Amino acid sequence: MWAKVANLSPLVATLLGLALLAGPTGKCAQFPLNLWLDEAMEGPNPASILRNSVVVACGAYVLIKLQPVLALSPTVLEVLMILGALTAVGASLVAIAQIDIKRAMCHSTSAYLGLVFLAVGTQQDEVALLFLLTHGVAKALLFMSIGSVILTTSTQDLTEMGGLAPRMPATTAAYVVGALAMIGLLPLGCFWAMLQWSEGVWATAPWLIGILLLVNGLTAFNLVRVFGLVFWGKTKPKTRRAPEVMWLMALPMVTLTIAVLLLPLVLQQWQVLPSWQQVNPTLVALLVLSGAVGTGLGGWLYLSPRVAKPVGLVWKSVREVLAYDFCIDRLYKISVVLGVVQGARLTAWFDRYIVDGLVNFVGVASIFSGESLKYTISGQSRNYLLTLFVGVVLALMALAWSYGNWYF
Repeated sequence: MWAKVANLSPLVATLLGLALLAGPTGKCAQFPLNLWLDEAMEGPNPASILRNSVVVACGAYVLIKLQPVLALSPTVLEVLMILGALTAVGASLVAIAQIDIKRAMCHSTSAYLGLVFLAVGTQQDEVALLFLLTHGVAKALLFMSIGSVILTTSTQDLTEMGGLAPRMPATTAAYVVGALAMIGLLPLGCFWAMLQWSEGVWATAPWLIGILLLVNGLTAFNLVRVFGLVFWGKTKPKTRRAPEVMWLMALPMVTLTIAVLLLPLVLQQWQVLPSWQQVNPTLVALLVLSGAVGTGLGGWLYLSPRVAKPVGLVWKSVREVLAYDFCIDRLYKISVVLGVVQGARLTAWFDRYIVDGLVNFVGVASIFSGESLKYTISGQSRNYLLTLFVGVVLALMALAWSYGNWYF
């Protein structure tokens, strides 16, 4: 309500919007504040499930609630869309270069939240909320399945896995369902979110649909890559005797698998999905085609026994840049970290030579004056009385002189 009646100058509205945008950018792991998310994957898997499906989505929810305030400034909306586009494409590319299974998944979280940023930037709040729901349940299922893999293999390294599909059928089925729900595959959840997202920008900003199709294809490629390295191919020493997880882990995983499959029916009951007469067939074909291209390319490279593993798609230097998050940590070192270090050195110098020097000077002056005065102490009362008398006489003479000058 306040945003509807607010009368702010363009500068104030822009500064206010950018300040409010900083929090969701860091919470949703958007470029350049994205480094914390993959580092957080070192934690236990239950925390990773909540972090990728719920915690980071809280920042996006705050962003959605702040959308009326952000819309007061077109500049803020442009910055929001730039951040979302960079993160959506960049994080999708970074995910493909990861060999840690949880890091390969978490970067796709940043990418999909980048699509949420784009949805908020185009003022599609309802689509952004639908994206959070469909992505959250699919990503939770993916992390449940890879958590089962990590438990039984005691590793997160994709290069140490392989051939788990016949040994872990429930986990494999959960991963496949979660992966299919993540990409634009009719009729699962994320397909409807992507469809409504693209229909909202079809007439106003069709170039955004290209970003969506690219992210969808790259995500499909990455998920097939992980599937090929983990569940397909020959077994490795750490996967040769890997069993299926116990029922305490399998039961919630299977339950969520069923929930992901039934989510489109739930959305239909909520009257969230459009009717078939309202669906744009061109967008449906583009979404399905982009997912099929990514899946087909990933299957050809990582499921075919004719292609040697590991697969070197691009030059080593490019792979290293992607694997290290476009070297953003080095950018931090030459900007923020360098500024903090130089500022600390300056304050340390000021504290040592200015503050401490002033304090030491007062201390030395006190010691010198005290040492000097002790030689004037005789211990005889007449000397003290004489000194007091002379002081009183001098004070009276000074007062009399000043009074005489003032009066005359």
